[in-house]
Amino acid sequence: MTTSTDTDVRAAQARAASQSDPAQPVIPPMRADDHSNADPAVETPVEARQGFLGRPVLAVLIGGLILAGIAWVIVHYAA
Repeated sequence: MTTSTDTDVRAAQARAASQSDPAQPVIPPMRADDHSNADPAVETPVEARQGFLGRPVLAVLIGGLILAGIAWVIVHYAA
């Protein structure tokens, strides 16, 4: 007895087989880096930087605060 799940799996496998290109090298799946306290990750300051600071970030934070205040005033006094 065949279920719709079996049919879906077979259809997905058929699509994967038709889309694979034997001339292309197989890319191994990505793994998380194995680091411990004994072997920590070594990164430069540029690699370790999470994001940029400065006026654009401050402008977004102030703009969001102003918009939240405007929304609060509208909701508070609309009733």
